[in-house]
Amino acid sequence: MNVNATPLVPRRTHGWRMGFANMLAKENAAWWRTRYWWKQALVAIFFVNGTMLANDQLGGASMERIASLNNLLVIAGVLPIAAILLGQDSILGEIHSGTAAWVLSKPLRRPAYLLAKLVANGLGLLVTTVFIPNIIAYGYFDLVGGVKLPVAGFAEAMGLVYLYLLFYLILAMMLATLFRGRGPVLGIAMGVAWGWMLFQPPAWLDALLPWKLLTGPTMDAETVPSLAGHLILGEPLPTLVPIIATALWCVLFTAIAFWRIRRVEF
Repeated sequence: MNVNATPLVPRRTHGWRMGFANMLAKENAAWWRTRYWWKQALVAIFFVNGTMLANDQLGGASMERIASLNNLLVIAGVLPIAAILLGQDSILGEIHSGTAAWVLSKPLRRPAYLLAKLVANGLGLLVTTVFIPNIIAYGYFDLVGGVKLPVAGFAEAMGLVYLYLLFYLILAMMLATLFRGRGPVLGIAMGVAWGWMLFQPPAWLDALLPWKLLTGPTMDAETVPSLAGHLILGEPLPTLVPIIATALWCVLFTAIAFWRIRRVEF
């Protein structure tokens, strides 16, 4: 099925939201009426649950350690790639193919175009990359490992996982409105995503970026639980600064993307 051929239904919406409902329907169709969503879910299951199983069977680590440390390090290192590629391709893919120019020649405002992509991709990321693999993981910890993790703490931790991935999705979408080439977008976004692994950042930078949500303090990431790890274990959070800072970055990136999309030549 050609998702770009989704029929457009006349709407009476005016202002900056003009065309949002139709564009959102088209973006949701690209996720849920094709094989894309379950392919994304299988990739996430392979990395998250596959690594969890390997740690359990081969590493001999305790279930608590796998849940609060090993698994989160895999998510922090691997899954941002999916979020970055998703955000990059949602904008640059359509610009390079000419689809963006064609779609925007219809009764569709540019902010509505960007917002529809953000909402649809954010929902797709939540379901396929966070919800499905971690529901499987929770069942594995309970049924196989015999570890009854606190449901509320686990759910809150998954909220931090989603915030972590949403940061990279929005970052990539913003960069895709600033640059025409994939190289700068991918290079900058991946540099941010893997900064905690590549060098030892200063404490102030470590607190202002999302790294601490899923990794321990800088070079102690392999032994110290992250903020999400504390929640999984039912422990109080040592700080809220990285959570607040990450949310504010998401708002800032979104605002810049909305400002820039009005000025992009298609």
